[in-house]
Amino acid sequence: MSSTEVLSTPAQNTNNAGQKRKAVNAIWQPFLQFKLLMYMLGTTAVVAILLSIFLYFAFSDLIGTVVVDGGAQSYYAEMIEMQLVHLFRYCGVLFILYILLLAVVCVVYTHKLIGPFRPFNRHVDAMIAGDFQSRVNLRAGDPDMFRDYADKLNKLAEQLENRS
Repeated sequence: MSSTEVLSTPAQNTNNAGQKRKAVNAIWQPFLQFKLLMYMLGTTAVVAILLSIFLYFAFSDLIGTVVVDGGAQSYYAEMIEMQLVHLFRYCGVLFILYILLLAVVCVVYTHKLIGPFRPFNRHVDAMIAGDFQSRVNLRAGDPDMFRDYADKLNKLAEQLENRS
């Protein structure tokens, strides 16, 4: 091994560990993330079903008015039916993309809400172990409500550290 290989190896290991930690943090509460996704998909499914029913009745009346008296379909009725098939295919593809986007939003949103609890847990565990020099360090984008609580825990740790 050359000296450049030796020097670059620890950095790569550190980078891999950081990426692995980020992946673990993103899915810290998979059940909660899945539950939120199911709630959002359920409400979306209800809206989609209601919209489908509305479209079905709206277009079935349109097709019924274009059908010729003998029961044979006119050119316009066939075109409308063909366009409806395309419409439902496109809606299906869009629905799949929507589900994937919704899953990403659920993971990101729950990560934003649940993520700050990790530093809180580490801090409280350190204080239980007697390490009163431990402090809560939150990420830059964490909500302000967590910052207030982190400040209070840090003040508590300072007071306990001064008493020791």
